[in-house]
Amino acid sequence: MTVLCTRTATAPATVEMLQGVVDVAAAEWNGLARRGFHLHAWFLAAERCGWEARHVAVRGPNRLRAIIPAYLTGANSLNNLHDRWLGPLSRVMPFAGVSLRPVISVQSPFALVPDPLGDPAELPPVLIHRVLETLEARAEADGAKAVAWACVDDDNAALLQVARERGYAVLYAGASARMPVRWASFEDYVASRSKSVRRTIKADLEAVRSAGLRTSLLSDFRAAAPAMNALYREAFRRRNGRETLVPKGFFDELSRCPSQGIQAQLTWSGERLVGTSVNLGTRRLLEGTFSAFSPEHRAGPAYFNDLFYEPVRLACREGIEAIDLGATALYAKALRGAALRRRMILVRGTTPSRHKVIRTIGQLVARHTEWKERRALGPLWNRHLSARQESGR
Repeated sequence: MTVLCTRTATAPATVEMLQGVVDVAAAEWNGLARRGFHLHAWFLAAERCGWEARHVAVRGPNRLRAIIPAYLTGANSLNNLHDRWLGPLSRVMPFAGVSLRPVISVQSPFALVPDPLGDPAELPPVLIHRVLETLEARAEADGAKAVAWACVDDDNAALLQVARERGYAVLYAGASARMPVRWASFEDYVASRSKSVRRTIKADLEAVRSAGLRTSLLSDFRAAAPAMNALYREAFRRRNGRETLVPKGFFDELSRCPSQGIQAQLTWSGERLVGTSVNLGTRRLLEGTFSAFSPEHRAGPAYFNDLFYEPVRLACREGIEAIDLGATALYAKALRGAALRRRMILVRGTTPSRHKVIRTIGQLVARHTEWKERRALGPLWNRHLSARQESGR
């Protein structure tokens, strides 16, 4: 375990590696959680299924101040940097002898979500330097190709500045959609939309009713876990032409770790499960993952009901401040009221030659990502995203 002691303007702090989520009690861990993907049960289920933790903890004299979630990710890690960031290039790079595996990636399991747990004010620049120093040393010990923070909001000035000072490539990583929840009820949300969007929402909901579909939201979803697993794996195979890297026992493991913030959103046609996703939430932020639908409902009204409408109902009912809708289908999300947010990737190769290759390839990926978004979003690009030029050191 690496322990570095730093004295800040407020109090001395130690920076150390954790063996995993089990090193921290659930109540203490969740006390720092700022979003659904931060929840202790989510990490516990993933690490029981093989995710290799490289978390960094920042401790004050009397309490845990922050946790930077990180994993050693490789070819068997779903949502690893090589596949998710590089996109189509990930298939041709191995022929050129280039790979981003393994990498120490600052992220939550199964999600390129790099936000530290805890108050951002607890991580002044001096401690961010120590955190990165710790991760970089561990990457060298692990034989990793790089240290990466993927999908960092581009308004995180302190982290971006420290990364540049340490020689990281700072590159555009694409936009994500987030919906602030300002309504007392779902009906208020619908009323707040334009006339054309209200018609779309009402048509979607009527189509769900006409199809005889019913939805359920379950914290205890042990009975449904096998059907969720089967539907997700089938949908992934159909969409990607290959098997998912989600461990076969993950849904069962997650269902055995009951948590108030983790719920299964299920869509049924009679007794048949035709839609599934997992909602994770704190009072500040709700987010979903592992969405899957049977072929007849994929990308239709049931999909939008799962992606938008049911989460809005839940957020209004529970007083949740915002919904993170992710990085896909940005046009549809923006039309339904989401704000689009620019994100950056911070990546540093563990050797000068690796870093040069990663930086060069990353610049190409960043340009391609922005081009795709501009083409897909049209006028919405200028309305939601103010592009900034990045040097990509």
